[in-house]
Amino acid sequence: MIEFLNNIDTNLFLYLNGLHNPFMDKVMLILSYNKWLMGLLIIILLGLSYKTYKKKVILVFLFAGLSFGLSDSISTKVFKDQIKRLRPCKQDALASKVHLAGKKCWGGKYGFVSSHASNSFAISIFFFLILGRLKWAYALFVYSFLVSYSRIYLAKHFPGDILFGALLGLLCGYLGFVLFEKLTNRLSQRS
Repeated sequence: MIEFLNNIDTNLFLYLNGLHNPFMDKVMLILSYNKWLMGLLIIILLGLSYKTYKKKVILVFLFAGLSFGLSDSISTKVFKDQIKRLRPCKQDALASKVHLAGKKCWGGKYGFVSSHASNSFAISIFFFLILGRLKWAYALFVYSFLVSYSRIYLAKHFPGDILFGALLGLLCGYLGFVLFEKLTNRLSQRS
């Protein structure tokens, strides 16, 4: 059964990784490696959160950080370090078939689960819930999807790595939101 699922994951990866062109190479490299992009997004989201939470925006920042940190730690320490599934670009059997957008296969050795997917989905669901599920906030998930796809496009992850990373991120972001709500409700009751 595991081999069957791995074959499906590998074939889907090869298909999705093979959909490339020079323009998209540049876009995917920016989505995957430009840390300023995520930082700018968080600053904007904190600014929008300030309208609702005023002084409690510090708590929004702390719990967003908790969601992100929890997601990042679990994806690395629990999954990557324990499961040890090689990234597609690190597998000898796939080396000649993968597209790397002109970059070398750098980064960690293991890919299950994707920290990029996990972290971006943790931030997306956290702020989606914080901002009251506004219609435009669905764009956060589009951003997370694009970041996640960039990891397949750049041969860093299989689709399964992305799927489970996204699920982990959604769980961590939701947990961060629940803890934020409990704390702010307690603080409101004391006021």
